[in-house]
Amino acid sequence: MIDSLCSGGRRAALLVICLAFASACAASKAPMMASSAMAQPAAAAAVPLQQSLFSKDPNGHLSEEDLQRILASPIELELPARVGVLPITTATDWRGPNPDERVPAGTPNFVRSLRKDPAFTLVTETMVIPSGALGMEALREIAARYRLRYIVLYREVLAKEGSLNPWAWGYLTGVGALFLPGQRQEVFGYIEASMFDVKTGLLMFTTRRAVQGSQHTNQWRKQAKLDQLAATLTSKFAPDLAKDVLADLRRFASAAVAENEQRRGTAVVSVPPAIQPAPIATDP
Repeated sequence: MIDSLCSGGRRAALLVICLAFASACAASKAPMMASSAMAQPAAAAAVPLQQSLFSKDPNGHLSEEDLQRILASPIELELPARVGVLPITTATDWRGPNPDERVPAGTPNFVRSLRKDPAFTLVTETMVIPSGALGMEALREIAARYRLRYIVLYREVLAKEGSLNPWAWGYLTGVGALFLPGQRQEVFGYIEASMFDVKTGLLMFTTRRAVQGSQHTNQWRKQAKLDQLAATLTSKFAPDLAKDVLADLRRFASAAVAENEQRRGTAVVSVPPAIQPAPIATDP
């Protein structure tokens, strides 16, 4: 009887030891599973976006989770690459896009300047899209048809005005209206270019350049002359906008390198010092 009690005590003690060992293993495995679960989002965040996270409707809605995923992902820039210049015009018909939309006058000179840079293997013009007519997803579909990696959205926002100047007093004679430059015409506004990542549906940067010009003319074909002034003005400054875009593209590349290094923990987080204004020289 005593032997049976002793053997029963040994079995009970062995059972307690086994239970304690199993509990210890489970406790040690739980932190490992938790750390593994925490590492998965971190690993996912370290990979650049491979597709657009925006909804496919024209408004392109974005959930909070996807928004945070975009902000946490590394910045990807693949150059040299194929790029398309897509002119954006002000929609004049509420029924939708008009296939007969006129190409903004500055587009050819803008494209010609971009073609000189080695950052792009191909620069092509695309169809004109009325502003806000189709949504951002439509831009991606157009780019896919051209097999483009990036799109530059080009837009001209101009105001046109006409007023009389002192020469207009000569119009009282009747004959003066035929040749006196009594009409002052002015065009002002800005031209704009936005770099669009077709792969992710993200806008990379936007560059604007102010434009302004004026002229004096007679009363003949006033509207045609005003339109010609606007076309001449945008064509003149479009190459300068292209230079600004190429400069901003390289700034974007430098910023991407710095921010990706910071995300990997290889860069010190600090705020660069502000640029100090040059001292004003004074005569002794």
